[in-house]
Amino acid sequence: MEKNKYLYSFIMGYDEGCYISQVYATSEHEAMRVWLNTLDVKPIDNFSENDKKRLIIEDFFDEDPILISGCKNIWCITLKIRKNKMLAIINIVKTVN
Repeated sequence: MEKNKYLYSFIMGYDEGCYISQVYATSEHEAMRVWLNTLDVKPIDNFSENDKKRLIIEDFFDEDPILISGCKNIWCITLKIRKNKMLAIINIVKTVN
């Protein structure tokens, strides 16, 4: 039996820009992996394909999504994009049908 897939919205604040995309997944952890693997970095300043490859290899090591206090189905994560130099703040919102 296949697990239900939910729509997850990713809102990333990085290098003075805001980038929004959506993926389908069964959990927030799976959504994080799907999002990163499908993320188009071309329109994102100071975020290269090499940065993306490094993050995929690291596989969100030491990065568990934190449930936002007082909210339901909204998490926050941070990613070090440029090897400890640049930080992205990402909010994840799960849509329940």
